[in-house]
Amino acid sequence: MRQFTLRFLVAVGVALASTDAAVAAAPRPIVIAEVCPTTGRFALHCEGDRRGAEMAIDDANRRGGVLGRPIVLVSRNPTLDARHAAKVAEELIVRDHIGFMVGAIDSGVAASMSAVCQKFGVIFINTNSSAPSESVEDAHRTKFVFDASAANFNRALLGYALAQHRSKRVVLLTEDDVWGRSSARASREIVGALGGSVVGEVVVPATLPDPAAAIRRIESIPADVVAVNISGDNQIRLFSQVPPRLLRERSWVVGEVDWEELYPAPGTPRPLYGITWAWNLPTPGTAAFTARYRRRYGHTSLDYPGDVTYSAYFATRALLDAIERAGTTDNHAVIRQLEHLKWTAAERMQADAAYMDPVSHHLQQTVYIATWRPDMAHPELGQKILAHFSPAQVRYGRERTTRLESMASTPHYAP
Repeated sequence: MRQFTLRFLVAVGVALASTDAAVAAAPRPIVIAEVCPTTGRFALHCEGDRRGAEMAIDDANRRGGVLGRPIVLVSRNPTLDARHAAKVAEELIVRDHIGFMVGAIDSGVAASMSAVCQKFGVIFINTNSSAPSESVEDAHRTKFVFDASAANFNRALLGYALAQHRSKRVVLLTEDDVWGRSSARASREIVGALGGSVVGEVVVPATLPDPAAAIRRIESIPADVVAVNISGDNQIRLFSQVPPRLLRERSWVVGEVDWEELYPAPGTPRPLYGITWAWNLPTPGTAAFTARYRRRYGHTSLDYPGDVTYSAYFATRALLDAIERAGTTDNHAVIRQLEHLKWTAAERMQADAAYMDPVSHHLQQTVYIATWRPDMAHPELGQKILAHFSPAQVRYGRERTTRLESMASTPHYAP
């Protein structure tokens, strides 16, 4: 009996040792934290953002990971509180030892979290925050911004709208947060450069408790164009109350309207707005990307992909490709690769080639002007593309003055 027990214990010990050796030999995963507000007015945007990151990571893992290491995605909700978001970012880095961070959505949250990332040298991939300030005063050496900004969209939109009016009078409708204020400042500069004048501004809280009051104030100011810098679900509440007569009398332009603000409210009209991509664009790769998305998420309420998913997919893919090209996870080497990022139009599924501006760390890309025609039976068909503009046509001049931290002052970080 003692011999049997001894043989059994030896066998167990060998098995455990083999398991420990296998675990020790397994490649360490690269952990990416996806950070965007899963609660509040950007919750649906966050779902679309996460799906884009998931699709890019699935692509990489099917090929065997990156540098032979599997990619693991973890999610945290930073909320819409910038101070809390900074704490979440530090916890993810110091306690959880994540390798990279992607996401944001809310520009104030992005600015807060990316400042923490810069302190530790962690690369922050801003997938979908579009405040112009993200690539100017809130830019960092470790941060890369992949959505077009409200300045890019408004250069296209305001030029398009003001060309239809002689007096070129513009009233601004501004959300009182980082994105709204930054977007309004850019709009003022653009209006002046186009020979127009800003004749008034209505500033509303980020929670937009009373759209009707804002609409009455807008109506009281004689203007030709209403430049709307209001985001998230606030857009749905606003345009559900704007009288059709007022939409006809003035040209309303919205700095950016995401699919997540259109698709859930198919009966609510939208004026002119900017986007970076649509599921039915006749561009190479778009149909295949849409089909792949629908195979995975076609049973959900967001059963067609939008610009948020698109941007998160390409942003995450850019990060993974940069690590592969660098041959290391060392942040300095990966940053150098991202600073030289280029995509052809076909690779990007847009009308023009795209490239990362090494000065501002902001992706320069095609923007589209679109309008929304409510179609309750087939909401996926409600969006109509009217025009597109090249990166050179919509470039934001302030980005030429961006000052990033030096590489020497950026801590090394190699997860």
